[in-house]
Amino acid sequence: MYLLFIFLYAIGVVTRKSPAELAYFGAVFLMVVILMRPRRGFLKKLGFLLGFEGLLFILALFNPGRPLLNTPLGPITHEGVGSFLMLLGKAFLSAGTAVVVVNSAGFSRILAEMKRLRFPRVLVLTLAFTYRYLDLFAREAVRMKRALDSRAFGVGRMEYYRRLGSLIGEVFVRAYLRNGRIHRAMLSRGFGEFPALEEPGPSFQTLALVLLSLGGLLV
Repeated sequence: MYLLFIFLYAIGVVTRKSPAELAYFGAVFLMVVILMRPRRGFLKKLGFLLGFEGLLFILALFNPGRPLLNTPLGPITHEGVGSFLMLLGKAFLSAGTAVVVVNSAGFSRILAEMKRLRFPRVLVLTLAFTYRYLDLFAREAVRMKRALDSRAFGVGRMEYYRRLGSLIGEVFVRAYLRNGRIHRAMLSRGFGEFPALEEPGPSFQTLALVLLSLGGLLV
């Protein structure tokens, strides 16, 4: 039922129209963190998520309205700050709750629920492979960044960033090629499909979270 909770919670968050209405969902988010006790390191993931979404919505600060602060890019407005906080709050609460649930329950539990709900098999397999290869992608990126730092000693800042941009594109290519080699190795060893994923029955905790998310839709 975790998948149902994430879906209902996200629907409730994105349909709110004022910061005050998000307060309920913020309290539910804190309750999820306390009840599920995610693994160590989840705060780093939430911090990265908050920073990424903040950069994603930063242009909302410059929406037309009453000027609050003049910057070289234009005036930051009161209306822009309100829009930025709403967008950031909705995105962070929705994605952050999903991160906490997956970190605590495990991604295999989510895949098991998707299979039980009869999601298309190709979608479940694609998500499973994507999750499996995220670690591979990160290791490729670290290796190539280390190689760049060792070969770009003494170059100017603009040249370094130009090489870094080329490296980002190369990471995707190398990760894709290596994924293909791994998949062929799996096929040669008799891989047909992932083993059956067992989903534990619904607990009082998951039922309470679903009821809280349903209550939020009525707020």
